[in-house]
Amino acid sequence: MRETHRSVSIRRPADEVFAYLRVYDNQAAWEDFVLEARSEPPGPAVVGTRVHKLRRTPLAEERFTLEIVAMDEAARRWADVALDGDLAGTRVEWAITPTADGCQLDVRVELHAHGLLKRLMPVVWRTARRQLRTALDSLTRVLEAGRAAPAAP
Repeated sequence: MRETHRSVSIRRPADEVFAYLRVYDNQAAWEDFVLEARSEPPGPAVVGTRVHKLRRTPLAEERFTLEIVAMDEAARRWADVALDGDLAGTRVEWAITPTADGCQLDVRVELHAHGLLKRLMPVVWRTARRQLRTALDSLTRVLEAGRAAPAAP
């Protein structure tokens, strides 16, 4: 297991960013390696929501499922865990804090790998860090440009 953390400042209101990120179906719009994300039930994530994703990896496409395991709407904090796939057990914690000119998004990833990926953990970890940086930069651009689709009701 390895951890990585990334923070970005976003010039949008914290509540708007929180509402957008809670709709996991939006992830394909800002994570270039996510080809598809579909929530059950649809709409803003709550504890127990499952998100079925298809992502592109250097070797192939992979389907896996996340589950929302924690949600504190008042504090704008939540966590999801990968239930299956080569990164099963990987936990991502999200936190949004208001700032004077928008908000700060903090993301902490506790990366777990299995099978071949476990033996390649140094490479997997570097790739995950790079993908996190790229995804959050893309998210910031999408939100600040106003190109984000409105959050589902």
